[in-house]
Amino acid sequence: MKEYKIIKPDSIWNYKDKTFEDLFNKYASQGWHVINVSFDQSGGIRKAILERDKNR
Repeated sequence: MKEYKIIKPDSIWNYKDKTFEDLFNKYASQGWHVINVSFDQSGGIRKAILERDKNR
């Protein structure tokens, strides 16, 4: 069985690529995998959907 998490920045203006990289690495260490990323009109990340095995 899988479980999912949606992460969204509080303010897209405060998030830089390095911030998301650090955030994704943090979740990856907990077993999460990025399966989808949506972008805003200027190309910034709006939200990401993560997935991992629930019974790990």
